[in-house]
Amino acid sequence: MYAVAVRRTGYVRGGVWRNAGFRRLWGSVGVGLLGTQITVLAMPLAAVAVLDASAGQVALLAAAGTAPFLLLGLPAGAWVDRWPRRTLMVGCDWLRATLLLSVPLAWALGALTLAHLFVVEFAVGALSVFFDVAALSVLPALVNRRDLAPANGSLEAARAVAQTSGPALGGGLVEIASAPLALLADGASFLVSAVLLRGLPPLPAPARPAEPEPLRRQILEGLRFCLRHPVIRAVSVGGAWLNFWGNALMAVFIPYAVRELGQSPALIGLVLALSNLGYLLGSLVVARLNARIGVGPAIVVGVVLHGGLIAVALAPAGTPLPWLVAGFAVQALGVAVWNVDAVSLRQASTPEPLLARMNATSRFLLWGAMPLGAAFGGLLATLAGLHTAVLVAAIGVPVVALPLLRSALLRVRELPAEAAALPEPTPGASSR
Repeated sequence: MYAVAVRRTGYVRGGVWRNAGFRRLWGSVGVGLLGTQITVLAMPLAAVAVLDASAGQVALLAAAGTAPFLLLGLPAGAWVDRWPRRTLMVGCDWLRATLLLSVPLAWALGALTLAHLFVVEFAVGALSVFFDVAALSVLPALVNRRDLAPANGSLEAARAVAQTSGPALGGGLVEIASAPLALLADGASFLVSAVLLRGLPPLPAPARPAEPEPLRRQILEGLRFCLRHPVIRAVSVGGAWLNFWGNALMAVFIPYAVRELGQSPALIGLVLALSNLGYLLGSLVVARLNARIGVGPAIVVGVVLHGGLIAVALAPAGTPLPWLVAGFAVQALGVAVWNVDAVSLRQASTPEPLLARMNATSRFLLWGAMPLGAAFGGLLATLAGLHTAVLVAAIGVPVVALPLLRSALLRVRELPAEAAALPEPTPGASSR
């Protein structure tokens, strides 16, 4: 039993936008994502253009950024429960800014190496594990449960704007200044995020058990909850599949676009920017889609739309831009629908004392698949060529829609009004 009562901090009737705490969280997430989208383009371009990295090295660099979710994902939830969440998030922002700013400094001094990029990617990824788990656990403390879907929709709209403008801005900065200097923008974005987060209202202390539990038991409790809950299990395993194949493709996409499709950094940034208009559209229509067909079926529709990546793999070398933009736009539409509904469903289905551990376990499953996918994409590109790697990954992404059609997810029409802990299993019972 947990001895802490749950209270909502900063909730204001009349919608999430009248909530000052939510506005600060939204601004922090938005500016951080804008900087991150610049880095998504600038970091591999720094490896390719400045250090002449191979496709395999670029894929491993992508894997280094997400490997911490695999290595630290499970204990992160229990650790986050032990620290004040606002202080933790601000500290993570300051450290991420410092790490990213070290790249242009090393480049200016003529000391930039691939090893430096790998260290920065891994360390920033490790800090992002703790920041993301804390941020996902903060939102239900700022808004009412019934407002989780609108709040997450607003956060995803900020993500869409960042993903639309970030790559274009990053591509332009790389063309004008160089890839290492473009990373200055991401470092600055984390500093702004830290300032915004410092103004959050006081947050409830993380719920703690009446008697301290060993770290191992806390981790197992979060893992058991996610894997036994039929809906959370479906979205966690399904999301892991999407991330594995999606990152297998994206890990080799930039060297593929540069070396086989002949695209410049500015054009690659423009492709990613235009295609993310699909993400913005998805974040805006998801509420209407939920009302028409239900939350669970909408999530499955989002998975099917990931199949737009097949158009990316089929893009002809002579005129690739329409194929790339259309393929990524359709996929981005599906990602937005998935993100809003899957995150909201997990949050609404989880009791507050388990939120951080549920988020950490889900992040472990979902984001832990990303470095494995990126490494697989690099290996496949090395063995079979860049185009084959892109094609195989594009076909693999939407296949997970088939098992989801047979899961409990399809029966979910709306978010639960109140989360309930799973009952203890009876002797001989099995999880379904």
